[in-house]
Amino acid sequence: MEYRETVDFIRTVEKAGVDFITIHGRTKSTPSSHPVDLEAIKLLTEHTTVPTIANGDIFTLRNAEECVRLTGVDGVMSARGLLENPALFTGEERCPWEAVEVFMGKVVRAPLPFKLVVHHLSEMVGSDHLGGTVGGGNSKGTLFSKEERMGLMECGGMVELIDYLDSVREVRRL
Repeated sequence: MEYRETVDFIRTVEKAGVDFITIHGRTKSTPSSHPVDLEAIKLLTEHTTVPTIANGDIFTLRNAEECVRLTGVDGVMSARGLLENPALFTGEERCPWEAVEVFMGKVVRAPLPFKLVVHHLSEMVGSDHLGGTVGGGNSKGTLFSKEERMGLMECGGMVELIDYLDSVREVRRL
């Protein structure tokens, strides 16, 4: 693959005075189901003079450490991984119940649209990326079982959602 345009862009923005550069390991046409190109990130990082951040496929602290080791970047960022597990950079392998409680506490103080709250919670308590459940069946790493996630999606409003989360916590002793 030809990286000349990207290297030229890196030089241009560095001359303009950027403080750092983030490199995503996919092109705009590459689906997120395909792994990031760590070799491309490494190659492009070799052409930067400012701190360089890698983005893409960071779902665990181990992923972050491996990305830094393989690419030579100064740091990493995560989007989907942090949505699934806001405690990712603490080393938690899955979203802890405490993160759900913190999120809900913030939502109550600074409301978000209900559908967005449910979407964020559905990612936090169980995603297809991690698969399985912990304490509720399979041992791969989701916080809620499939049935509990379905119950979450059936909530019709914030009060019903809070009651549902309380009932799951009580039954599961989370």
